[in-house]
Amino acid sequence: MKKLVIVVSDELDRGTSANVAGLLGISIGHHVRDIVGADVPDSEGLVHPGMSTIGLPVLAAGPAAVGAAYRDAVARADLDVFDVTDSAVASRDYDAYTARLQDPANGWQVLAFAAYGERRSVDRITGQLALLR
Repeated sequence: MKKLVIVVSDELDRGTSANVAGLLGISIGHHVRDIVGADVPDSEGLVHPGMSTIGLPVLAAGPAAVGAAYRDAVARADLDVFDVTDSAVASRDYDAYTARLQDPANGWQVLAFAAYGERRSVDRITGQLALLR
């Protein structure tokens, strides 16, 4: 059984937390095949666009714990991992983001990430983290 989680630094303000979760959702929807279900007509005939076919808990942890969990996740070949870094948040467009991320003098810090894969693998990395509140 597959599981998907988003992990966000608990030091981000609410608006930034919402933005990075949204950015991760776009990446997940684009890269993970068949995660978005079919459109669903309601009882009045209004069509609701498809959404995720699996749950999506949003978890929070301190920056060091987010970084450690991220490093653990990307080290696993059985997980798909998506990230949002401080370089992304500080950039106004994709070219600036790319330049910041690739500049060895800048460095970067992961602010949030999503992990998708078998439940057991995802739980090993994120099972001790609390829900974002």
